Amino acid sequence: MRIFNNFFRLAAISAIVTLTACGNTIQGTKIQKESTLVGVIKDAQTGKGIPGIAVTDGTQIVQTDRHGVYQMRATERARTVCYTTPATYEMAVHEDGSPAFFAYIDTTKALDRHDFTLRKLPAPEEDFTLVVMADPQCMFNSDVERFRTETVPDVGKVAANAIAGTGKRVYGIGLGDIVYDNLTIWEPMSKLFRAIPLEGGGTLPVYNIPGNHDHCNKVDNEYDAVANYIHYFGPTDYSFDRGKLHFICMDNIIFLHKQPERPGKAYMNCAYEAGFTPQQLAWLRRDISLVQDKGEKMVVLCTHAPFRGADKKGFKEVLGLLTQFKDAELLIGHTHHPEIYRHNDFRCQSGRPIKEHIHGAVCGAWWHANICVDGTPSGYAVYQVSGDHFTDYTARFTGLDEGVQLRVYNGNQSYSKEGGYTFAWEPEHRGKFIATVWYADPIEWTVEFIDKDGHVWPMERVRRRQRDWAAYSYFLNEAGRDPKNTSYQVNKLHYWTFPAPGGDPAAETGWTVRATQTSPTGQKKVYTCSRLQIGYEGF
Repeated sequence: MRIFNNFFRLAAISAIVTLTACGNTIQGTKIQKESTLVGVIKDAQTGKGIPGIAVTDGTQIVQTDRHGVYQMRATERARTVCYTTPATYEMAVHEDGSPAFFAYIDTTKALDRHDFTLRKLPAPEEDFTLVVMADPQCMFNSDVERFRTETVPDVGKVAANAIAGTGKRVYGIGLGDIVYDNLTIWEPMSKLFRAIPLEGGGTLPVYNIPGNHDHCNKVDNEYDAVANYIHYFGPTDYSFDRGKLHFICMDNIIFLHKQPERPGKAYMNCAYEAGFTPQQLAWLRRDISLVQDKGEKMVVLCTHAPFRGADKKGFKEVLGLLTQFKDAELLIGHTHHPEIYRHNDFRCQSGRPIKEHIHGAVCGAWWHANICVDGTPSGYAVYQVSGDHFTDYTARFTGLDEGVQLRVYNGNQSYSKEGGYTFAWEPEHRGKFIATVWYADPIEWTVEFIDKDGHVWPMERVRRRQRDWAAYSYFLNEAGRDPKNTSYQVNKLHYWTFPAPGGDPAAETGWTVRATQTSPTGQKKVYTCSRLQIGYEGF
């Protein structure tokens, strides 16, 4: 079966022209003397300009006039110009399938012109699929090769199946840390992560933002720190509309200073803090002010560092701005372990709190294993969109079936290596089944134990954060990770326990752990596991 990509393909974004506007007018619009960046956005079918489209140089935002013309005095050292794709138009892509909503500014020209052409949809897309990927974080060519041979075909198959099964369009979201401080990796990753080939033909366009490891440590300022990212992937702050969703993609890593090289460390990350600059906050306020009918739409903020549990620069103001919408969701990476967090102090027009989805990493624990630092398998997530909300989200783990969403441990088991380290589950878990349901939270999930006679018992969620001792043992005893590295000392709440009737889970037969996910729309998904984890199997 061949799957065709129906996105409007435009070589080099459409017609990109760098000519002085003839007679100081474009399509009947007079170009002001102070303008240095101009262009027109046209409808591909009618040839007429499209009014009211937001256009930004990364700092200021203007709108196209009634002729579809935009103009501005570009901000000093601005590098890109991009537009917010309206919900009524297709997302333009290049011939290679990568996003084509921006152009690079030529600062040597007194008047730089960039035109764009969009193709109108028969109707706004109310239903579509998102594939969300966080932290590929490739440092070495061997990491790139794993991404190419493992992640890319897995995503391509899942996205193609989504198209074939529903007819919906599929969009990719990248949540930062594309590279891992190594500047030589930008080139190969740009070829792999701007557009992902679909199984059977076509491509998945990926809309990216930078993470902390995408900021260069060889320079001494924020402007130059993101130069490589912008060169290979485009703007760091932009937005687009699909159906009743307004997507905002932003860099929330603030460069502080470069760090000296350390003996034994191949590459160094810059010193940074999470947050937004005053310039970014002004940009965000302007972007949101231009969205019509916010009370009937959901806003989706895609950025790298988590908001939960942190009072970083501008975070509270950003959350406050998002509450103008009916609902708001945050798509986040960075931590290399998943978590669902609800900002109960920031409620949207629906009355529901802003929901933060922190995703596990594509690279897991930096390609040292097939799992993340908390034991979650490496992978990504798939979201189904209908109308003004996510109807469903599913964690997808690279190389595993969709039904794999949990693992069950024997609380009596210990993990060790001769000459290495020994770890065991806490005394309160001895004699119990321990289910780790990686993306579960107590609001949308229930976890139950079914015994051999078919009796169903609720499992008890742990009351304090718990470490996956099998995963931690693997990292130290088999993967050679440093026990002083706190990145692996991760304790989570996605564990449920149930006492084995005879005190020995290994002696029990005919049992099943059942995890049921109920989406906000009432859709249920049931996942089961009927075997104990054996050692480091699958790690």
